[in-house]
Amino acid sequence: MKRWLIIGAVIILAVIIGLIAFPSFIESEKFEVKPAKNFTATDENGIEFSLNGSRGFITILHFTSLETPLCIECEEEMEGQLVELDKLVSSDENVTVITINMRKNPYSDDTGIIMAERDFGVNVSWHWIEDFSPYPIASLYADYWTYGGATSNPTLVLLDTNQSIVGVYNVYCLGKGEIDGIQSAESLHEDINDILEGNWEGFKRQSNNEGLTFLGIFLLGILTSLTPCSIALLIAMISYVGSLQKKSGDTMKKYSIQGLWIGVVFTLGMASVFFIFGLILTSVGVFIEISTFFYLIAGVILIILGINIFKPLRELIKRKTKEDKDPKVMEKGQKLFTKLSKKSIYLGAFFLGVLFSIGWAPCAMSLMMPVFVLTLTQKISILTGGLFLFVFGLGHGIPIIPLCAVTSSFRGKVGNKYVSVGRWMQRIFGILIIIIGIIMAARFWGFNLW
Repeated sequence: MKRWLIIGAVIILAVIIGLIAFPSFIESEKFEVKPAKNFTATDENGIEFSLNGSRGFITILHFTSLETPLCIECEEEMEGQLVELDKLVSSDENVTVITINMRKNPYSDDTGIIMAERDFGVNVSWHWIEDFSPYPIASLYADYWTYGGATSNPTLVLLDTNQSIVGVYNVYCLGKGEIDGIQSAESLHEDINDILEGNWEGFKRQSNNEGLTFLGIFLLGILTSLTPCSIALLIAMISYVGSLQKKSGDTMKKYSIQGLWIGVVFTLGMASVFFIFGLILTSVGVFIEISTFFYLIAGVILIILGINIFKPLRELIKRKTKEDKDPKVMEKGQKLFTKLSKKSIYLGAFFLGVLFSIGWAPCAMSLMMPVFVLTLTQKISILTGGLFLFVFGLGHGIPIIPLCAVTSSFRGKVGNKYVSVGRWMQRIFGILIIIIGIIMAARFWGFNLW
């Protein structure tokens, strides 16, 4: 058991150290000057070409999604950017433009190039590719036409004469609104001259898109541990550690070390459950296309949960919840916890962490919902999603670890102070959740406040 405790402590320490380095590692890997990935395709005029054929010219890869049904949300930006590209191509001989039109609907009567010429009055004199899901060509540049996990439509990727990616413009992003905005022919002409004359240094990205980081989610876990819903966690750990110390006649030093390990194991148990939550959430997010309607739903839910903090919904509808009618599940969990604690205090602490995370989730749903929404909007792997919430669980349990190592009298004082200010903290968090809900819902009407 001691060996496993040491392993657990090393894991937590490694994660905390990694929180500082890993986010910057992601950014440096994702956004730097690197060679463009070559592809060969046949454009809508029947001309076969390759990206390498544009070597020696400045190349602009134009990613958009023009099809039936048309994206009403980003129609203005799609049309505006096409008009500016038309002006650029007709006035600048040093640029090659390639449009990759990402199509979800293979049965659309009109192709993107027909819609551009007929509906927008654009003379498409450059290569235009219809790229159907799962996007064999566009997927090569997915890191650039995604922004915060959502599709950026349209997106411009700039390549220098050596076919290296040197910049990106995310014109508009679904669910987030205007990011970099429509790039005029004049501004793009200036970019081309800067690249040709050597005045363009490194990779340039106008917008800042760091997304969700492990450090951010870790700090969010710590923040939610200070909420009223976590009083149950505080009381449970104070009671558990206190009961162990009453049964033992060892020195205070051993009490502190034992309490420290109990806090570590408890935190690992709780984080393990959040890891499973993260896997499930991310697997669901893979099938969700984030849009303004998604944020409207999430915002309404948050507003309801924020109101719930001030006035429980079950009091408003005057009905007993399922938990009130059938407490057998938690009773069985408590009995199993008692049996495990008799076999090993650390095994009991681990199971207490599992039990708490399951029982705590309904109480803290208004706090967890923003975390769920953030996880759903990230374009990440299922494993990474699990690790995000695992780190969140570590952050939520970290404040408990030193609490378990101090004396019982000090724990009691902390617990009493915590409960006394809980009412005001609860109101503050309720107001914050409602504000976040309003901000999210406002995206449905085009108001993007972050």
